[in-house]
Amino acid sequence: MVSDSVGDAMHLGEILVEAIVAHDWDRIAALFEVDARFRAVVPQDTPFRDRTGPAEVAAQFRRWFGDADVTELVTSSVEPMEDRLRVSYRIHEHEPDGWYVVEQQAYITPGERGIAFLNLVCSGFRPVPD
Repeated sequence: MVSDSVGDAMHLGEILVEAIVAHDWDRIAALFEVDARFRAVVPQDTPFRDRTGPAEVAAQFRRWFGDADVTELVTSSVEPMEDRLRVSYRIHEHEPDGWYVVEQQAYITPGERGIAFLNLVCSGFRPVPD
């Protein structure tokens, strides 16, 4: 059974994806509660990211996506999953050294005023051949 608060919070996932594609770091920060937690696993030598608070979360997304001069949404979905939201998106990006595709899968725990907790796993930036 899906919690009413999760059903009411579906827009959080949709807005998060829109803000990432738009590079709207302030809007990303505004989605998170003051003491929000963010944990991510990425395919690098130091694979774990653990951030607290809206500014740190927005800064992490900016580090990942801020260098792109073009960001295109390929596909996305937001679905309730009991007391959480499952958010997935695939993005096509042009960065100074070429085109990349990146996919992220996230699980959002909504709080009273926004996102209270976000767990994320990332595919890494996969180069797209010319």
